[in-house]
Amino acid sequence: MALHDGLVNWPLFFGCILVGFGPLAALFFVVVAKRAQLVILALSGAFVWLVAILVTATLWQIIPPLKTSLSATVPAVKRVTTSSHQLPLNDITSSLAGGVGFSVMHALLMFGSLVGSSTGSRGAAFSSSCESIPLIFSAAISTLALTALDVALMVVAFDGYRKRSVLAVGAVFVIHMGVALSALANMETNGCYISIPVHYAGAALACAGATTIVWRSKRLAVDAK
Repeated sequence: MALHDGLVNWPLFFGCILVGFGPLAALFFVVVAKRAQLVILALSGAFVWLVAILVTATLWQIIPPLKTSLSATVPAVKRVTTSSHQLPLNDITSSLAGGVGFSVMHALLMFGSLVGSSTGSRGAAFSSSCESIPLIFSAAISTLALTALDVALMVVAFDGYRKRSVLAVGAVFVIHMGVALSALANMETNGCYISIPVHYAGAALACAGATTIVWRSKRLAVDAK
């Protein structure tokens, strides 16, 4: 992110922040922040991500075969239970809130650390996994896809858990696993030309599923009236 004099390219810096965090921030303030219960659910989603990454990191350390068989791990499937005395988690806005919290924590730890280290005067950082564009930009467009994926998969997962749909839950697992494993391509030169399109393909599938669920929910609500 350097200009001729080696200073930070601030338009690129803030542009990448907006690409990576802008949609999540908009979703949070438009949907989640309006209800205290949804904010609590968002915080719970963030906590679930932290627990999941802690568990996978622990397994990565204590089970040696994992280090040689895979170069990426997938956070555990979110499990949510409800009762008649709790906020009904099958509500679309509740699943959105949980997805926002989950994806915000994901983005902060995976992309935020890179953003924080990009304000020095050493110039733009490039990686062999994506030699033609700055690392912060490739990370920003990946983060955009992954956060959309997290939110959409949370909507699909909540609906699948509520209806005990093996197909929906299985689709969440397969899409998440496929996108996570695509990161292995980044170990090769210009592997981002494989991983980033896979990220967006997975996000598109997840968003299509979530859109279908939201549309079906609205139609049922109209029919009920």
